[in-house]
Amino acid sequence: MNAYPRRSILAVPLLGALVSAACSDPVPPPAQGALTLYVDQPVTHVDGRACPAPGITYQIAATDSMTKMLAAPSSTTPGESLISGEKGTTITCSVKKTSSGFAFSGAIHGNSSPKGSIVDLTMQGGTVDGTSLTGTVNVTVYTPDLSATFVSNMPCSVTVLQNQIKGGSMWANFSCPTVTTDPSGACGIGSFSTVVFENCDGS
Repeated sequence: MNAYPRRSILAVPLLGALVSAACSDPVPPPAQGALTLYVDQPVTHVDGRACPAPGITYQIAATDSMTKMLAAPSSTTPGESLISGEKGTTITCSVKKTSSGFAFSGAIHGNSSPKGSIVDLTMQGGTVDGTSLTGTVNVTVYTPDLSATFVSNMPCSVTVLQNQIKGGSMWANFSCPTVTTDPSGACGIGSFSTVVFENCDGS
């Protein structure tokens, strides 16, 4: 997973980078990311509650320059990230090394494919163990299909993919047994939901 894959900061000549650093602090590149979000029924049925949008997959990502197809992230590929500001997307994130692993948070707002629906996903209080590369996070999600903001009522699971986590970036699967909204909504977030954050605070 290369940070800033389509406008790589690694392409800047070394001399130019040194001159820039000598003159002033370089401006950090904007955050970027990608998302595959699968909304389904909750793992455990909640009496009196139902999911208004079961079985829907939302994808926020850039288009592959070769295939001209949307390159959404999955368990096998990080896909192509969108830079915050592209195509109406807003991305913020933080991935920081800790004594026991990593702490992270992030948010992605954008137009999803193929439905064209707005998706707002926020992750807060995330932690990843430095040995197992698994962890938990609290998730808030909104789409017009849900008609409300759904919040995880227990920590969601996170699994880092192919060891791709460091200060400033991560690629991981996540799932939530139940996300709810009052008075009667209850859904789940499926285990092949995938998020990529890059150029985050902490790099």
